[in-house]
Amino acid sequence: MSKHLADYGSAPVNFVRGNGSYLFDRKGRKFLDFQTGWCVGTVGWKNREMAEAISAQAREGLHLPPWFRLERHEKFASRLIELAPGKLNRVFRACSGSEAVEFAIKAARAATKKSVIVTINGVYHGHTYGAGSVGNAFGNVLAPCDGFAKVRMPKSAKQEAETLREIEDLFARGDVAAFLSEPVWTNAGCFIPSPTFYPAVQSLCRRYGVLLAMDEVATCMGRCGKLFGSELWGIEPDILCLGKSFTGGYATMAATMVTESVFKKARGIPSHPTFGWAFQDLAAVEKNVEIIVRDNLAENAAEVGAYLLDLLKPLESLKKVKAVRGIGMTLAIEFRLPIVVLIAAKCYRAGLVVEFTDLKTLFLSPMLNLTKSDARKGAEIIQKACGMANLSD
Repeated sequence: MSKHLADYGSAPVNFVRGNGSYLFDRKGRKFLDFQTGWCVGTVGWKNREMAEAISAQAREGLHLPPWFRLERHEKFASRLIELAPGKLNRVFRACSGSEAVEFAIKAARAATKKSVIVTINGVYHGHTYGAGSVGNAFGNVLAPCDGFAKVRMPKSAKQEAETLREIEDLFARGDVAAFLSEPVWTNAGCFIPSPTFYPAVQSLCRRYGVLLAMDEVATCMGRCGKLFGSELWGIEPDILCLGKSFTGGYATMAATMVTESVFKKARGIPSHPTFGWAFQDLAAVEKNVEIIVRDNLAENAAEVGAYLLDLLKPLESLKKVKAVRGIGMTLAIEFRLPIVVLIAAKCYRAGLVVEFTDLKTLFLSPMLNLTKSDARKGAEIIQKACGMANLSD
């Protein structure tokens, strides 16, 4: 436990630098990084192009508050609109994923003049008050959090039908501003919706005049094998939140995208974060997005992620393993017993850094440019940690 830093049970580490998909500690030991800051890492640590972009901007020595209209901000917003799905046409500047979700809540309520936000139970959406309320960050510590309704996460065809009925019943009340969720439920354990779920939700949203908001803080910029996770399901959100992989781990920056209709109806909501798109952050994010698009890293995430998933799937033959699932560079191994801390410790000792969503679920979010060689190396370490023999050649 930290003596002065305000936190609750964080683990002490001694990593001092990174390079590509690897971390190094004070003793020079090398660790393959399958955590990458939790869905953050994209183009690799110590990326030369990223470092040069940040350094060049730092030498300019400039910061301006967001009530100045800056050409560079407009240019990058236009680029995001070119890349994004659907009819998103305006971009709010933000400093973090939590703040991006806050903007989404504000925009939805202001645009519809309704208060309720419907979400999937058990999904994390951030730590600020609105984002924590719409997600699962608070539990009973800060409850009650009014204005939010949560429906069951559908993990089977039967549950999907029940959840869709729940959603329609809530929409029919007439007080729902938006349905907000992740395209893939990452922090909940990397649960992947069926191909029919989100198209059905979108249809209900259109029928009842409810806004469809996608929290892509963890799933954007190629993380799930598409540039945006929403593309997996062919949906067109009215509101979309960006963060994490958006930055590549080189900046504190985020964004909330909305349609022109939502923007006009939500006019007047607070939207002036002091550090929103500060130039050094923007320089990093501009370059990160450029590299991801230029080098087809979404495609690499899809291909190498599928390869890694195939390598890990044999773990399901073990009695201790309940399921192995994943899409792109977002994967999870769910155990039947709370043994994840032990498995993660074994991986660490063997030179692999992993994370977990709960005491039964190991979570992996490697770099988008992960090689098949490193994917195989990581899979071998995980298999050994779980008690399975080496992968065959």
